[in-house]
Amino acid sequence: MEKEDEILMGLADKTGALMMINKKERALLRMILATTMRSPSAKEWITKKLGPEYVQIGASLLKSMGGEEL
Repeated sequence: MEKEDEILMGLADKTGALMMINKKERALLRMILATTMRSPSAKEWITKKLGPEYVQIGASLLKSMGGEEL
């Protein structure tokens, strides 16, 4: 049985393959998403590069990871 801090979470990467992340990686991703979702310039960049729906995807992902609601 794995230690609690070593539990892996599955995410799909751009190829659709399942990617496993550990607790520290999850915390880092949650922090990056939270910082990005608070930044108007970051959200503008995401909108230009990927489209406006990706800002909502980021907010939803952050919420599903237990991050703060925006």
